[in-house]
Amino acid sequence: MKKLSFLLISLLAVTLLTACGNEDEPVNKQSFTSTINCRAIDGDQVVFSQSSAKVELNYTDMNIQFNASYNDANGHAATLTTPVMKLKNISPTVYEFEASSSQQVGGSSVESLGGYIDFATGMMWYTINTGSSEVVCSTHLLYAYSTTTITNPDNGNHGSHQISAYLFAIDSKGETCVLQITNFMSTLNGSIDATEVRYDGLTVTPTVTGYKITADEVESNYTGFYKLTDVDFTLDEQCMTINGTFKCNGKDYEVTGPLFPKTSSN
Repeated sequence: MKKLSFLLISLLAVTLLTACGNEDEPVNKQSFTSTINCRAIDGDQVVFSQSSAKVELNYTDMNIQFNASYNDANGHAATLTTPVMKLKNISPTVYEFEASSSQQVGGSSVESLGGYIDFATGMMWYTINTGSSEVVCSTHLLYAYSTTTITNPDNGNHGSHQISAYLFAIDSKGETCVLQITNFMSTLNGSIDATEVRYDGLTVTPTVTGYKITADEVESNYTGFYKLTDVDFTLDEQCMTINGTFKCNGKDYEVTGPLFPKTSSN
């Protein structure tokens, strides 16, 4: 596993995802509210929506239940209350959940629902099949298992690492996002220049397979340092993979990898 501060990532997730625990709950249970981004897909049509979901975890019985909402492919609001779903461990930190039922969601029947949650990063992803369309939902996308390759175009020197993580916090309209890079490296010497660098106002385009994230140039929260140019990320395979490029400090960056670590089911 990459050398990544999951504690720091979790703190970032609390800040950007508005997650909160209930201190009065038994230690074997946890509930929190998190921002959920959804894409309803019908052919080449994509409808983005954002809402809050209340998630309840039971660590004794290892199950999950949550309430959420989304807009369907026609733009109509729908709600979802899941049954209690068993968590199946498929990697050291990732658990799978799945349910099939005749729940009524906005007047239509949910044919299937399933997804994953990563206890190390707080990343949750799930899909809803309504029969007429597919709805893909997740917390703000956090790619904590990616590989970053840095190349000096002047001499071809390059190096790769799995230290940095990339968090995309999408706005309520699905039009812009905040990019937060943890453990950012701006050189090839292997040293971390900043534990967290934040970029505001990148352009978001929802697609049938994920999102396009772009920016001609974007300044960081470190005034005068770490400016990115030619930013082009493709969050593909229903956001299960990241492929992106950008330039910083005269270096070319390439980012690739999965949303979740390798599991027994992929």
